[in-house]
Amino acid sequence: MEDSSSSKVSDGIVKRIKFGLATPQEICKSSISECPITHPSLLLNPFLGLPLEAGRCESCGTAEPGQCEGHFGYIELPIPIYHPDHVSELKKMLSLLCLKCLKMKNRKFQVKHAGVLERMLSSCCEDVSQISVHESKTSDGASYLELKVPKNAAKLQEWNFLEKYGYRYGDGYSRPLLPSEVLTILRRIREDTRKKLSAKGYFPQEGYILQYLPVPPNCLSVPDISDGNNIMSSDHSITMLRKVLRQIDIIKSSRSGTPNFEAHEVEANDLQAAVVQYLQFRGTGKASRDVDKRFGVNKEAVDTTTKAWLEKMKTLFIRKGSGFSSRSVITGDPYKGVGEIGLPCEIAQKITFEERVSQHNMAYLQKLVDEKLCLTYKDGSSTYSLREGSKGHTFLRPGQIVHRRIMDGDTVFINRPPTTHKHSLQALSVYVHDDHTVKINPLMCGPLSADFDGDCIHLFYPQSLSAKAEVVELFSVGKQLLSSHTGNFNLQLATDSLLSLKLMFSNYFFHRAAAQQLAMFLQMALPDPALVDVRKSGTMWTALQILGTALPDGFDSCGETHTIGKSQFLGVDYNRDLISSILNDVITSIYFMKGPNDVLKFFNYLQPLLMENLCTEGFSISLRDFYMSKAVRDVIQERIQCMSKLLHHLRLSYNESVEVQLEHHLRNEKLPVIDFVLKSSGMGVLIDSKSESAFNKVVQQIGFLGLQISDRGKFYSKTLVNDMARLFQKKYPSVGTNPSEEFGLVRSCLFYGLDPYQEMIHSISSREVIVRSTRGLTEPGTLFKNLMAILRDVVICYDGTVRNVSSNSIIQFEYGASGGSNLPSEFCAGDPVGVLAATAMSNPAYKAVLDSSPSSNSSWEMMKEILLCGVSFKNDVSDRRVILYLNDCGCRRGYCREKAAYVVKNHLSKVCLKDAADEFLIE
Repeated sequence: MEDSSSSKVSDGIVKRIKFGLATPQEICKSSISECPITHPSLLLNPFLGLPLEAGRCESCGTAEPGQCEGHFGYIELPIPIYHPDHVSELKKMLSLLCLKCLKMKNRKFQVKHAGVLERMLSSCCEDVSQISVHESKTSDGASYLELKVPKNAAKLQEWNFLEKYGYRYGDGYSRPLLPSEVLTILRRIREDTRKKLSAKGYFPQEGYILQYLPVPPNCLSVPDISDGNNIMSSDHSITMLRKVLRQIDIIKSSRSGTPNFEAHEVEANDLQAAVVQYLQFRGTGKASRDVDKRFGVNKEAVDTTTKAWLEKMKTLFIRKGSGFSSRSVITGDPYKGVGEIGLPCEIAQKITFEERVSQHNMAYLQKLVDEKLCLTYKDGSSTYSLREGSKGHTFLRPGQIVHRRIMDGDTVFINRPPTTHKHSLQALSVYVHDDHTVKINPLMCGPLSADFDGDCIHLFYPQSLSAKAEVVELFSVGKQLLSSHTGNFNLQLATDSLLSLKLMFSNYFFHRAAAQQLAMFLQMALPDPALVDVRKSGTMWTALQILGTALPDGFDSCGETHTIGKSQFLGVDYNRDLISSILNDVITSIYFMKGPNDVLKFFNYLQPLLMENLCTEGFSISLRDFYMSKAVRDVIQERIQCMSKLLHHLRLSYNESVEVQLEHHLRNEKLPVIDFVLKSSGMGVLIDSKSESAFNKVVQQIGFLGLQISDRGKFYSKTLVNDMARLFQKKYPSVGTNPSEEFGLVRSCLFYGLDPYQEMIHSISSREVIVRSTRGLTEPGTLFKNLMAILRDVVICYDGTVRNVSSNSIIQFEYGASGGSNLPSEFCAGDPVGVLAATAMSNPAYKAVLDSSPSSNSSWEMMKEILLCGVSFKNDVSDRRVILYLNDCGCRRGYCREKAAYVVKNHLSKVCLKDAADEFLIE
């Protein structure tokens, strides 16, 4: 048995730890090779460690990156240079020394009042007492030290004393101090002077002057993918080191002997400029870096190193980028499911998903590898290619990570900026096709606020299991059917689908061939035909029978306009204007009785059926649908001309009752146009009969444009309105008194054309958005970001209160309490209701800025009233007005509403502040 005393280690005490810059000897000692790096190819030397282009580390012999810590090399500089990070400190330290005797300067000593002994001791330094050390910089960024004397000196300073440090040069008032001379000065400083300098916080070191430049190991670079081996990535610092080696070659090739002072100065500055670029990119440089103009700082010179550093910082911290994302134009495909998205093959071949190999999926992933559907796989820290190279066939093992191509059924989520609400993110299932655009179902245009006129969407491909689970649980279409703001369905049938429904109900009966063609898209077989007439028309099915086969099995529903029993329509209001509302009621019943999955199935059956019916029937609009009889148009224009008196009265003095009367007359003049559209034009089937904005656009097309400019409620100035009136009087002096166009009321329509003056008025009205974008909310995106920054911490707590989690301050005691309702079941503790408020505000903000319709002025004013805090209280009429609506009591007595109005009026009286206030304080 060994003696236990022999294994004991004697105790020791650490008394001193020395920190300092690396000396030339330490740099060479830390290098794995005794030979310096002299050629750019040696920067990827196998002795410097992994990753390598091929083979293994020749220093430690390992082939695994995790087992190799890397090895340093060095570049020998042909001439010493200043360390760019310590020139300022070196300047301060040399300013404390007498450069002739290398002793500390005595700043309190004055020669005039010195004694004989003091004059004898200081006579050797008296001629250099006025020399000062300054820091200068060349145009290419190289810093150096310079010696200067005052120009008002008694005699011109000579630099003979510097000959012992290097060169005897110069007879002017300034002279550069070479790095080699400073290195000699640092080596000759005495020990007592070093102690005095250390007492002042300065430590003379040879590391202030660079003679060798360390080369970092290969492991500091991230490997790319090769055919079974690791390869050095394109590291920009390697490019900087190549410039340093190139500059060294230039210096050596330009020499024909020992360099003189001028050559020494130029060589040191050029070499230091190359080293400064390398150190700044590597992140060790403390010198000031130029900043891009986009960050608000002036940039005088374009520096490749600074640009590379900025690109690196923006990639890591500033930019919102992802390698697993794409952007593409969207087109519609109604024959695919609502929750599906068509991905072009050219994108699917480049984006991959990660799959970790286990005992359960190893056979499946091995099959994908054999079928060349995987691009790479990762074994430990090494990544290998499966597409090409010498690796050959690969057998997978548990624990490896396979990067496979995107295939049908994978989950992605999409976003179409600007994101104005939470439903702009939708998770969809992929199917790969050979076209060049991303395809979605037209029903998805609603939540994305998109159409197919060139809109682009962003696609994101979640990689980890947690990210995929989060996407499915939060962004899937089935979990976002209802809007979080309005409670309505996000998926709404578009114009083409509603048109097909109207055509189905207008025909109502379908022959066998047409019914079987539509039944191909349904889940159930057609029921027995509604009509059987062998001699004339044969068997026929109704539109309700065909639509009933798309309903869930065993579905019952009863509403004001429909009755459904056992998935069959038993009663429906056949008014075509109610078709969309009936369908919404049916979808709502399916959602609450069957669940969201059945709603998606209903959409997936109904949408292709309607598109197939539209393609079979066809629909077109001709110029005849825009032509209204001349007699009706003449009557409308004559009545509009009679409104000139009202317009003239409003222009002179504003009266609210006159304005209401004008709006009433204009509304009555629209009725003949609307009647023509609904009864005699094909546009009546195409547009929504309940949409006032749609009819207003049709009236402008074939009826009249109406009031285009006004001196009230607009963002252009009243001066512009008056200038247009004077222009009309100048251009048309022979027109009768008070024409409607003079006051901005255009009687013509777009279909029959406008004259130049009418076109100018219409342009001013339609381009009011340009004026609007310069007032208030100039950028809704900035508003949305600011709101999100403020409200993202506002959540519902477990006690039902709404609080700011950052300050724990209570914002609302009960969510929804202002409306008199309890906490809704769909909102639970932890829900970020502040985010809902921010997104609910962003959508109207975008509409207020971008919508140029005349009816959007009120929403714009309301938006400003909500968002802008008034500095002072304005007692306007709108601030003192409260509108009360009185319901009819149904007692059939006369003047009930008038009597009720008098009762309310008698209860209204002026109340003094002292009568209403419970307590009054002045603080």
